[in-house]
Amino acid sequence: MPLVLGIDLGTSSTKTIALDEGGVVLATASASYAMKTPRPGWVEQDAGNWWTAICRTTRAVTAELRGQGRSVVEIRGVSLSGHMNGAVFVDGAGNPLRPPILWLDRRSQAECDAANARAGDLLRTRAMLVLNPVNTFAKVLWVRSHEPDVYRNARHVLIPKDWVRFRMTGTFGTDVSDASVSAAADVQARDWSGEILDALEVRRDLFPDVSESSEVIGTLTGAASREMGLAANTPVCAGGGDVSCLAVGSGVIRPGVVNVGIGTAGHALAFAERLDPAAYNRLWPMCHSVPGAFFWLGCSYTCGASLAWLSGQLGEDVASLTRQAKDAPAGSEGLFFLPWLEGAATPHPDAQARGGWIGLTLRHTKAHLVRALMEGVAFDLRRSLESFRDIGLPIEDLRIGEGGARSALWRQIQVDVFGRDARELEVQDASALGAAVIAGVGVGVFPDFESACERSVGLGEAVRCCGKRAADYEKQFQRYRGLYPSLKGWFNENATAGS
Repeated sequence: MPLVLGIDLGTSSTKTIALDEGGVVLATASASYAMKTPRPGWVEQDAGNWWTAICRTTRAVTAELRGQGRSVVEIRGVSLSGHMNGAVFVDGAGNPLRPPILWLDRRSQAECDAANARAGDLLRTRAMLVLNPVNTFAKVLWVRSHEPDVYRNARHVLIPKDWVRFRMTGTFGTDVSDASVSAAADVQARDWSGEILDALEVRRDLFPDVSESSEVIGTLTGAASREMGLAANTPVCAGGGDVSCLAVGSGVIRPGVVNVGIGTAGHALAFAERLDPAAYNRLWPMCHSVPGAFFWLGCSYTCGASLAWLSGQLGEDVASLTRQAKDAPAGSEGLFFLPWLEGAATPHPDAQARGGWIGLTLRHTKAHLVRALMEGVAFDLRRSLESFRDIGLPIEDLRIGEGGARSALWRQIQVDVFGRDARELEVQDASALGAAVIAGVGVGVFPDFESACERSVGLGEAVRCCGKRAADYEKQFQRYRGLYPSLKGWFNENATAGS
């Protein structure tokens, strides 16, 4: 029976799964790594740690398969998912010329301001974005300005998963989903925008060829197969950005299906057959891993990251904190949390926005702090659902997943804040599952995305919205909506004062 592997290079860990032709997950493994913050607003990682983690997880998965009497020769294909909008500047041999810059990095605001002033119309009509420090293209402009030797000596700038692809196959390239959100692409054309690159005088040859996600782009080299514990010449598909793979792994491949998830960041995804300009600078447009399709991404940058940060500061694990949060009432007695530790995203993209609690009194306890944080994340994600509604995208089948769905309390908070029932995804590592599905479609284990998702995407029991809590949260949410407009001026003044 043929198998496929999906590998998700996440922001904080790598997850690998093995999937059979019936859509059943047979084995999983994960390995973590750290982020580095060498200066305020800078976020980097060590690419070598990515490769170590990937080899560790693939070897663990193949060991588990062998224990089931399976062989690596049954693995017909591999596909990659990965955190988007990073930048790995490499020489002709694929060696990083500097530490990879991650999507969370905020150092390039000045370059973004200059680029938006110079080529804002092109960015709007081609990339359908206002350039933001999150985008890969912003990091290219920063490196060109501040590290000209790196820029001059770079053969390519790669998205993180595409550096891993090079280590696996020896080929340079990317896929349509990762390219589409970089701000250097023409989203409708599903390719790099020469107009944007020329307008900002950026080398076209810095950006490698673009493929559809399910296209087979090479095979494992002998060296990679030995390190990963896989068979040599195993086909490798282009894969996708983690959010696009998540869309596949959660079944967001038709209108009406919407996914909300809380990982390091939080996201909301809605399928789209075409892109509506009305969502400009509120939602992120992306090419779907399903050929010819698109989806809209609503984002909150530091959702799970906020809880992880609090856990680290208090010296208590996340499970303990979420248990304590049950002791606080819904609404946290008027305490709000702003989950903008590295800037705000949907629907108010603002790199200067900052997080924190507001409304603290002597009555509030640690339980209130944690619950308010969990509620603030849900409030922020509801803004994405509102944005979908505003451009006429239906929400008929809401699915929730990732780390935030592992907490029963956070699941319930989400549906009560959203004011609607949802279904929990059975496979929480939906990006890894989506990568495996892409591999299966690419090598012919599955005939198409529809049948692949029908077999692979399982849904648990419904999480029911509580009408009374939803009504109370509605009042809280309307107050939450007013916080960013009220604080926007202060955020800008604070950023100026601190520069």
